[in-house]
Amino acid sequence: MRCIFVSDMSPALGHVYGLRVISLARAMAARGHQILVIAPVADPASPGETAQSIADKIAAHDWSTPLLLELAPRDYALLRLQRSQTAPGLLRRLATAWLIAVEGGVHGDWAAAARAAHGAILKAFKPDIVWANFGNLSNLVVGQQLARAAGVPWTIDFKDNFANYVPGGLHGVLQRRFADAAAFTSNAELHAGIAARWFAQPHEVIYSSIAPAMVAAPDGRPRRDKFLVTLIGSTYADDFLERFMSGFAAWVKAGGAERRDATLFHYAGAAETNVRAAIGKAGLDCVASVERNVPHDRLAKLCHDAAVNCYIWATFGFHHKALELMACRRPLITFPGEHPETFVLAERVKGDLRTCTDAAQLTATLDAVWDAWKADAIPATDPDLSSVTWDAGAGQLEQVFATAIAGR
Repeated sequence: MRCIFVSDMSPALGHVYGLRVISLARAMAARGHQILVIAPVADPASPGETAQSIADKIAAHDWSTPLLLELAPRDYALLRLQRSQTAPGLLRRLATAWLIAVEGGVHGDWAAAARAAHGAILKAFKPDIVWANFGNLSNLVVGQQLARAAGVPWTIDFKDNFANYVPGGLHGVLQRRFADAAAFTSNAELHAGIAARWFAQPHEVIYSSIAPAMVAAPDGRPRRDKFLVTLIGSTYADDFLERFMSGFAAWVKAGGAERRDATLFHYAGAAETNVRAAIGKAGLDCVASVERNVPHDRLAKLCHDAAVNCYIWATFGFHHKALELMACRRPLITFPGEHPETFVLAERVKGDLRTCTDAAQLTATLDAVWDAWKADAIPATDPDLSSVTWDAGAGQLEQVFATAIAGR
């Protein structure tokens, strides 16, 4: 098959957000399919591909691996208003509603860039199907318009909760807009079930696997000089974050000078401002570091060095990061809950997932991990990821595509 994958974020950034698309693209290419990936430029200053460079790259590519084409979003006055931090809030909300209802999303600059590239892409590459990642709504518009231009079916990948990112009054509008999708995939039963409230197309749950760098060596050990505790990813609800930091700070304080001097806290994710505020409010008195999202190789090193990794639960979504962090062969704390699907997945891969619903459970779990660390008894887990691989996911995707193409 010849397939176009549409991503709202360039995999060249190296972040988790682009991992699913490029990893399944590589696995599909390894199965003999020709995969073209289009995405916005990783570097905002980059001019992106031109019609000539698109033609040249497609002609020269050997297709044993996917071909990535990065396109530069085009300036768009209404989007400048919608994204402005100084325009009145009501005006920005009205602009958002207009963009979603009329244009299908709030990234029309990306959709415009893709439309401008249709001719060059389709002249050199004749796809059988298009797969668009949700990501953001405009990415679905890109996939839909490209498929229509090519005269081929298109499919949606819901890697996020559709209902959470779309204003409630516009669900029906978007259901009708994207009703021509032949099928949809999702990275979790939770997200598939939510999408199925509006999208009646056939669907398949394809769990994401992980970046190879995240898999810790069986004989790896956490840092011995510091009891490293990480908090990874977005934090979603400030209440949950503040309760976690308060409980953690109390645990550090209860251990006296020994625990304070030995413990190192490190946050990596998009909520650095919220985490700094929560650290200050909790009065955490061990050494603490905060940084934004990091590439997988650095994230892996951080999480492998840790005695315990943690994340804040979002009630509205499935956490793929649970699988990534269980692969680090360290205890994993989720606070203050998790969906049943994640517990099933943890049991399936034999991961060490520990849910703490309050400060008392957090204290007890940290005590247990602290004692294991002092006894050099971490890691205690040996996850089995054989049932959750990119190749297995590509096999599922292959069947979804074959059925959609046959039903055209």
